[in-house]
Amino acid sequence: MRQFKVTHDAKAVLVVWWCLVTIGLGLMAVDETAALENAKTIKVEKLLTLIRVSELEAEYDALTQKYVSEYEQQIRKSIGSTYSNLTGEKKKEIERLLDAFLQDIRKSIGQVESLHDHLKQAYSRSFGEDELDRLIAHYSSPVGEKDAGMKKSAAIEYNKMWTEQFMNQYKARVEKLFQVVAVVAKGKGKQGA
Repeated sequence: MRQFKVTHDAKAVLVVWWCLVTIGLGLMAVDETAALENAKTIKVEKLLTLIRVSELEAEYDALTQKYVSEYEQQIRKSIGSTYSNLTGEKKKEIERLLDAFLQDIRKSIGQVESLHDHLKQAYSRSFGEDELDRLIAHYSSPVGEKDAGMKKSAAIEYNKMWTEQFMNQYKARVEKLFQVVAVVAKGKGKQGA
């Protein structure tokens, strides 16, 4: 029987070869995982299209902007009628306080995650590919289309409730704003809203 003698160089080549094979298999696994995630992402996007998320989000944004605009107008009208005789620096200071307050409201609303992104993460986290396929089949059917329409109506109702709650949360801050405006209007100094 013949015996092979493994030299130092041959061992080094074997180690390098083994490392390359291991890395290659690892990269293939990473590529496969990325491909599966990509396929899942595509399915989630298709599902979100079928359940009309973009329509829901557009409706939601339009209603939110409408309510915020109405809220701003109510606040401006209240301050304007209460302090209609102000001029000069006091009027400018009150306008500055009001603008800062309203900007804070808009900023708070802007920090909320979009409905699309929220649902995308929720579906990706909660459903496997087979389940996504079944959901896509459901929402492609007449019953699924009806379900998607119902969800849009429910989302609009939810938006109205959310907006009312948001405005109620700001009620105390509006009252504080009115107190600060009163102080500024009387000329007793400046305070933050």
